Amino acid sequence: MKRRIIALLLTVVMSFSLAACSGSKEKATEGGAEEQYVNTYLAADPTTLDPSLRSDTYSSDILMNSMESLIRVGQRDGKYTFVPGDAETWESDETGTVWTFHLGEDRKWSDGEPVTADQYVYSLQRTADPETGSPNSFFVSPIKNYAAISEGEMAPEELGVEAPDEHTLVITLENPMPSFLESTDASVFYPQRQEIVEQYGEQYGADFDKFVYNGPFKVTEWTHNSSIKIEKNENYWDAENVDLDYVTYQIMSDTAAIMNAYESGQIDVITVSSQEELQKYQADDSNVYTKISGGTISFAFYNTEDELFSNANIRKAFTMAVDQEKVNDIAFSGLREPLYGWIAPAISVGDKTMRSVAGDTLKEMRKETLAKTTAKDILLEGMKELGLGDDPSTLDVTFSLAGTSDWFRTFGEYLQQMYKEALGVDVKIDFSEWGIFSDNVYSGNFQLGFMAWGAYYNDPYDMLSVHLTDFNQIATGWSDPEYDKLVLGASQEMDEDARMQMYIDAENILLEANVMCPFATSVSHQFTKSYLHDKYAEYGQDNLYFTHEGWKNVYVEGR
Repeated sequence: MKRRIIALLLTVVMSFSLAACSGSKEKATEGGAEEQYVNTYLAADPTTLDPSLRSDTYSSDILMNSMESLIRVGQRDGKYTFVPGDAETWESDETGTVWTFHLGEDRKWSDGEPVTADQYVYSLQRTADPETGSPNSFFVSPIKNYAAISEGEMAPEELGVEAPDEHTLVITLENPMPSFLESTDASVFYPQRQEIVEQYGEQYGADFDKFVYNGPFKVTEWTHNSSIKIEKNENYWDAENVDLDYVTYQIMSDTAAIMNAYESGQIDVITVSSQEELQKYQADDSNVYTKISGGTISFAFYNTEDELFSNANIRKAFTMAVDQEKVNDIAFSGLREPLYGWIAPAISVGDKTMRSVAGDTLKEMRKETLAKTTAKDILLEGMKELGLGDDPSTLDVTFSLAGTSDWFRTFGEYLQQMYKEALGVDVKIDFSEWGIFSDNVYSGNFQLGFMAWGAYYNDPYDMLSVHLTDFNQIATGWSDPEYDKLVLGASQEMDEDARMQMYIDAENILLEANVMCPFATSVSHQFTKSYLHDKYAEYGQDNLYFTHEGWKNVYVEGR
């Protein structure tokens, strides 16, 4: 299957550089008195550096640091702000459908070639082209003619993007989209050079030397499944404000090995997944604690094309069997936050978060349902509809997990116990590495599974769009025309109150269909060594989720 997902696995280290590493407002060490480097880690090997095909958080981490988009979403004084990327300035026309980006004339690639507007045009056309099979094409779906192109009715060259000159990019949308500017920070908006893509063909982005970079860093070493090194890109337009000379990533997923590496000084960053670890590192003043929450959710999801889970009552029974508070306390050591909707708590419309307006939707649905019946009775009704008798222990159900570590095995045992107690079903657990899990999911070879999703930008459309019929990024096979109409309509609605209500109505349809079952909002409890600092982050404070500046503003002082 060509479709993939921007997925985040729980209990693995994810995109560490998404978090500001905490520090003072200005770099105190001038003149390079200390060697500027950071050692960190990723829990799995990136799948590709191809911006059109990138599908996992590990690839995202590397690309975010080695590539530049039109803008960057940054953090200044504790607030979100748009900072220049390849575009120095930008504006839209009065209709909100035509956006013009003015590229800086000093933007260059790592090989010294200039960054030009036509490279953005090519990249967006390539992502929109159905032959490419981009898993992230929903980011460009608002652009004029995308729908026809995705259906093969128009050529990719008809996409609403043009370059009047080398330094001007014009993007025309089908309709106004309030969150469009923020979405241009996505990796599908990175420029690509056609000659490089064609030179390497299917190997494009498969290794560090089969790619070219226009961001703060460039990848100079990649020993697959072992380590990756990125070094400062001297040709980067803002290189004088990049302090780090290099960042080394170790590829490791074993919790004990990660802890040993952090405590021995082999890595400078760690994300913990237990109360014991949290308390241990909080007690050591040499560590700086940063908490990032609200933008990533963990959930179970159902294959609605599976014979058993095609039944609405079966799916509802498995959803009603979940107690989110117990899941958080027992499976996640109380380190996450119970979640009762699809939209993550950090996501807002205007100055109101959607969760604060929509409330704990699933919690209320569960309370109302279980006041009248039980999850097991709902399951029995579904079994009756399918002609499967009245003994839940005879059901053949397999829950797929994308991990083989001790945490995943303990989590699997908890799931078995939970479903046995609530439903009387003896659930089997299938453990596999991410690559195998992903292939099984997108080939339909699963019944129900578990993963997490991280919102890329701050609008409910980011998360709701993955369930649209044309995208179906989580491979549930579910489709609803009214849901599609609401989500697409809301993404174009300029009135904030109306947009909020449309998003809430769409989420209600999704939850009532029991396409997935939210478990918790993931909270990243991150510790960094005290010698890591960021120019724009408050020292040791909670950080904003939707920032994508990576290691660009990080420096070392006092190692």
